[in-house]
Amino acid sequence: MTAVFTPTRTRITTDRYQKMVAAGVITQHDRIELIEGEMLDRAPIGAPHAALTARLAQMFILVREIFG
Repeated sequence: MTAVFTPTRTRITTDRYQKMVAAGVITQHDRIELIEGEMLDRAPIGAPHAALTARLAQMFILVREIFG
């Protein structure tokens, strides 16, 4: 079964977004991003995305160890 994600959209300025971050209203743990004046909920990371991210991280670590 494939889940469908529909983001919630809110118009906001970059200045207001930065003030919300500075005040702690938005934290690094919130799955929110600002794109072209709209504050969007980011889609949750699914199992395939998480697996690929973990694999890429392992590869980058190996490359760094090999090439310094």
